[in-house]
Amino acid sequence: MTTDLIIGADISTLPEVEAQGGRFYDAGREAKLDDILIAHGVTSARIRVWNDPYDRDGDDYGGGTCDIEKMLALAKRVKDKGMSLLLDFHYSDFWCDPARQGIPKAWKGMSFGEMCDALYSFTKDTLGYFISCGAAPEYVQVGNEITNGMLWDTAKLDRSSPEAFEQSFDRLAALIRAGTRAVREVSDAKIVIHLEQSGQNALWREWFDAAAERGMDFDIIGASYYPLWHGTLTQMRENFDDMISRYGRDIMIVETAYPFTAVHHDPEARALMIGEDFTLPDGSKPKWSFTKEGQAQFVSELKAECARVKDGRLKAVYWWEPGWLPTKESTWATKEALRDIGEEDKGTGNEWANQCLFDYGGNAAPALYTFGRN
Repeated sequence: MTTDLIIGADISTLPEVEAQGGRFYDAGREAKLDDILIAHGVTSARIRVWNDPYDRDGDDYGGGTCDIEKMLALAKRVKDKGMSLLLDFHYSDFWCDPARQGIPKAWKGMSFGEMCDALYSFTKDTLGYFISCGAAPEYVQVGNEITNGMLWDTAKLDRSSPEAFEQSFDRLAALIRAGTRAVREVSDAKIVIHLEQSGQNALWREWFDAAAERGMDFDIIGASYYPLWHGTLTQMRENFDDMISRYGRDIMIVETAYPFTAVHHDPEARALMIGEDFTLPDGSKPKWSFTKEGQAQFVSELKAECARVKDGRLKAVYWWEPGWLPTKESTWATKEALRDIGEEDKGTGNEWANQCLFDYGGNAAPALYTFGRN
């Protein structure tokens, strides 16, 4: 196992969890989440930033309500404890992922040129603010899971024809160029471009070939790898090997996770994204059980596969939200958020709690110790 592998965690919901009374325990001893993570080998924190995660009445969106001030305080906290920082710009007021990439309220109605300027200014101003406050990140993500583009529909990738794809990628590249230019002007942080579907080599080749043709400026390929959606460990590693050979960039897994149980923390709401009835796309059951033992086994096999990546160029693995406990008020989205993003048909609640590295009572799961150990 490579001894210099960065072990990280996205802990963006932590301030909200703590404010809602969430507590964490390591072998029965209560401690702060970040202190427990550090004690067991986690050396880096990933923190997302949303533009304006509040409705027009000032009601918050949930999911950590990751505004600049709250995330700056968290960034300073972890930096003061010696952790490195990966700052993740979503360029939205709320979640960005393959299914949604919303334009911030303040940017709606802008021309494309105005939107590029707004993205540049938001990146430069926010990053400069973090740096001036003693929370300079070592890594900066320009966009989050942008496999299908960003700031929809302005730069949503259109795969209906080769011509449509090229035109839509031109718009996406211009927005990314605005963000990366801002990063270079104020910081020496390494720039991360983040995709998901990390077992889909053809998809990644299409994307990064288009990026290479346009001279896209970045240092690291960031990946989400969730084995329940993104293929086998072998498919992931073979894709990474190809990316390294083809584009000469290091790789970081900036998101991963796996359930430790299939039992719902709220049997009536049944809010979990992954429950006992989950099957893979082909109808089969997952390789690892949804138990604490199965979660730890996944971590062990993931880290072993990471060690096999070409030339040791897999540099980091971040667990996504290891401490998002199911407190009473915990939710991926408030009703106000669902209204603002046009998803009022969906439920609220904590969908992620069974994919943490802590059980529903805040007790460290065995996988934490496996994850942090090199």
